Amino acid sequence: MVVMGRIVAPFGIQGWVKIKSDTANPESLSTYKELYLLIKDVWVVKTIENFFAKANIFHAKLDHINNRDEALALKGTLVGIPRENLPQLTHDEYYWVDLIGLDVINKNQLLLGKVESLIETGAHAVLVIKDGAQKRLIPFVAQYILDVNLINKQIIVDWEPDYDN
Repeated sequence: MVVMGRIVAPFGIQGWVKIKSDTANPESLSTYKELYLLIKDVWVVKTIENFFAKANIFHAKLDHINNRDEALALKGTLVGIPRENLPQLTHDEYYWVDLIGLDVINKNQLLLGKVESLIETGAHAVLVIKDGAQKRLIPFVAQYILDVNLINKQIIVDWEPDYDN
């Protein structure tokens, strides 16, 4: 299961939920007929009955969630999709979830930290690298990303520690 976001709040009184998506485009959740919710450590399938996206939040009416109290009870619930349901990627594309936790090493073999998250800026994604208390932001563009090796769990970058100053 690949986590695509989390339910952050109810919406209205008819059981709609607001989902903060971890995808670049929140409306991409609409390409799936079903979403999986992690409820008490079990993935439960819910059919999307209706939806819309607004202000980077995916609003959904899920089956058998019929009032605000039921929707409120889902606040904080993870939303996922089975990996096999995700579209195939080209060789230069990656799912963000697969990049999180990878070591980031510069071309001089200096460990800069681990990928904590990614940020979509509109122009391109940005890696958020954490090394202890220090965070670095590295644009996820070919100029700086030399290699992504999912097998070795590392990203090689053209980046020096003093670029952050």
